[in-house]
Amino acid sequence: MMLVIDVTKGMQTQSAECLVIGQIACQKLVVVLNKIDLLAEGKRQAAIDKMTKKMQKTLENTKFRGAPIIPVAAKPGGPEAPETEAPQGISELIEGQGTVMTGTILSGTISLGDSVEIPAL
Repeated sequence: MMLVIDVTKGMQTQSAECLVIGQIACQKLVVVLNKIDLLAEGKRQAAIDKMTKKMQKTLENTKFRGAPIIPVAAKPGGPEAPETEAPQGISELIEGQGTVMTGTILSGTISLGDSVEIPAL
């Protein structure tokens, strides 16, 4: 089981409930400290260490004592990371046709007649 904890909030009621269910239904646990990219860079490691100790104490009296605790950022990069790619145009105006969307499919397939949803950019 992966127990994902927001490092800026710590253990919440729902997290504790998941831990109780996990003790019944799961054999192994990995604690994921998420959102470390939201921590100030100068205080990041201290905050991670503090939350790691809190989680170790929480797990101390469970069957998950000693479970790995891994800090992560689900968002690629961090607030200090520059954008790695420049935005690319994905539409052009073709006379008589209107706006035509273009792009590259990175995974999966699309066929003529398929509906495509374009999320806000």
